Amino acid sequence: MPKTKRLRGRWALLLSTAFCAGTLVQTGPAAAQMMLEEITVTAQKREQGINDVGITVNAFTADMLDNMGVNSAEDMALMTPGLTITNTAATGVPIYTIRGVGFSDYSTAASSTVGLYFDEVAIPYAVMSRGVLFDVERVEVLKGPQGDLYGRNTTAGQINFISRKPTEEFEAGMTVEFSRFNLLDVEGYVSGPVADTVQARLATKVVQSNQGWQQSLTRDWDTLGRKDEVAVRGLVNMDMSEQASLLLNLHWIRDKSDNVAPTAYDGRDVGFETAQQRPTLGEVIYSLGDNRLADWTTGEFRPRRDNELKGVSAKLDWDFDGISLTAISAYDKFEREEANDWDGAAIRDSNNINVTDIEVFSQEIRLSSNNDSNFSWIAGVYYSWDEMSEDYNYFMNDSFFALALGITELDTRYDQTTESMAAFGHVEWQFAEQFRLTVGARYTEEDREWSGCTYDRNGTLAAAGNNILTPFLIIPAGLPAPDPVAPGDCVVYNDIPGSENFGQYAVFSDAISTNKWMWKATLDYTPTDDLLVYGTVSKGFKSGGFNGANANTHSQLVPYGPEDLLSFELGVKSTLDEGRMQLNAALFYYDYEDKQEQGTAVTFVGNISGLTNVPQSKIKGGEVEMRWLVADGLTLDFGAAYLDTEITEWEAVSTDSVFPDVITFDASGLELANAPEWQFNGTATYEWTLNDNLLMMIAADLIYKDKTSGGARGEPYATEDYLLANARIGISNMNRDWSVKLWGRNIFDKYYYPAAFIGGNGPFVRMVGLPATYGITISYNF
Repeated sequence: MPKTKRLRGRWALLLSTAFCAGTLVQTGPAAAQMMLEEITVTAQKREQGINDVGITVNAFTADMLDNMGVNSAEDMALMTPGLTITNTAATGVPIYTIRGVGFSDYSTAASSTVGLYFDEVAIPYAVMSRGVLFDVERVEVLKGPQGDLYGRNTTAGQINFISRKPTEEFEAGMTVEFSRFNLLDVEGYVSGPVADTVQARLATKVVQSNQGWQQSLTRDWDTLGRKDEVAVRGLVNMDMSEQASLLLNLHWIRDKSDNVAPTAYDGRDVGFETAQQRPTLGEVIYSLGDNRLADWTTGEFRPRRDNELKGVSAKLDWDFDGISLTAISAYDKFEREEANDWDGAAIRDSNNINVTDIEVFSQEIRLSSNNDSNFSWIAGVYYSWDEMSEDYNYFMNDSFFALALGITELDTRYDQTTESMAAFGHVEWQFAEQFRLTVGARYTEEDREWSGCTYDRNGTLAAAGNNILTPFLIIPAGLPAPDPVAPGDCVVYNDIPGSENFGQYAVFSDAISTNKWMWKATLDYTPTDDLLVYGTVSKGFKSGGFNGANANTHSQLVPYGPEDLLSFELGVKSTLDEGRMQLNAALFYYDYEDKQEQGTAVTFVGNISGLTNVPQSKIKGGEVEMRWLVADGLTLDFGAAYLDTEITEWEAVSTDSVFPDVITFDASGLELANAPEWQFNGTATYEWTLNDNLLMMIAADLIYKDKTSGGARGEPYATEDYLLANARIGISNMNRDWSVKLWGRNIFDKYYYPAAFIGGNGPFVRMVGLPATYGITISYNF
């Protein structure tokens, strides 16, 4: 039997077993004495037990995150089946993907398909989400389009980060971690009452490392990977009356760490015909098999970041007779100056420096029922406004284009403004003892304006435009001859007939509007108190946008359209073995229309990446999640995800195209990017008492991610499969007031790379994962 059919057969058996197991309840003397504690989630804007919600959601409490050593969103992806987080390297923008639904665009202006929420406030741009994860009460990963209750339009799902809140009793604590590469991580908090009706909480985290983990291939003395992060969050809760409270949240994060450098590899090793996409003017040294080896350009182009996020939010809760009012106002400002090396070599083939300013304001007002009847509802309105400006400086002195056209530096500057308004409603109706119907809808109007151009930095782009593009490419193509361009001017040719400034080098400006409905319907069936079966049909969309990358023509900057996703899902949530086991499973099918994707733009100077819409795709798969208290002190956690993604309709532009001739090919049958067929993760944790006051713990993780394809552009594959192992051992007192833990991550020093792509103008590169790391963590709560 072929391997693929054998694996699918095992997966089908696993899922059917999980569904059937939901009808069984094991009993026994030991089972009555031990039960798992159910996690409370707020996935539907109110507190519910995770197994009472007809949504596929992975939830992690603070204790679970601490046990697994999760310090960032990227770490969490390793523990969440179906979630992938990769780094573009080009601009430092992370790419979030859930169940194969993602957007592989490196532009800072691109919105994520995955909604990101910090204390119920939407973060519209993925670049703003990077940073330390600290003083967290819970993280929830909601899978599939959430078509009613969440503020910014998305298609993949949501990730909700929920902070710990101020307490009515005094609490304080500190955690100190020291690990390989001289990394010191200190986190502390203090919480309690400051007046009769006021409670406050102050939390901070500092991460410092003066020793990088990456080693230069050409300079023995140079390392990369230093850390310099500081984060502070202050929360103040004011009880204005017995019915009303106001929660203020002030936060600040500053990050002056090194960025990760990609590693260049020989493209022939993965099926390409050549070692590099294009020749360079400098030497590229390839590396395989060593996590630490990489290379980068020094000086001002050294991969680094100087980023700052600061913001404030206010949440008002006011209970009336049978109705609650919630109003959330938020403002965030993000500033960065960041350098990234895209080519993986000690040359300037593809280096960039991004200077970005983002301001975001949002306001949500909602009313909800607050009684315990069989009919509950939520209705509200949402408004958001954000403004982004970016200066994207690009350096390619050693590139093919410097050799062929003499172009060495580019400067793309743009401004983007987005305004979004929405009205939403959500109803849950327990219309029979065992049946509950949940329906919701949201109508969104979004307007986005974009204006920008690629400018000459040092005279080389202007010279190429006047002496090469105009006489040898533009005029022979039958297009109007533009006016001469001066050094420092905009050098993007308007090739769109009938538009303003047609035939000239000019700034591109445009606006798009999206007015769409999203909706969701779920039917829950609970034959017993320990079993929930649910079916969901939901529709989500993500609005269109603009290409914020370097451009040669206006046609490259024409906006891409919105995407739509229709989801069908069947799931089961069960509590077994007298409360000792929680076993959940889901099957889903996505009809994916107009997926936003990278494509090929054919320009005067060659083919470069552009943004487009894929007409039709489909995704099907399944997931299983289990938490089992096997015996007193022994807990097993297991998760698995299977994905089958396919483009079913797309005439894609071939990289063999030569301007002005555009060659297309049938891209149907290709897989989507960042969509591994299989993902598994498992954790075993065992705790036992040493004496009346001491508790011992030992735990281990196994994480497996399957290989991924290069996605819509059809590269042989982007990543290989990998298996990682973590381990830890610790001791604490019975009340867990203090603890000491020794830990190791990637303990077998596995060479792996979560992302791989064409590195700018020439080399093929990989983003290699961390080598083996180990350390000690000491915690004390007062």
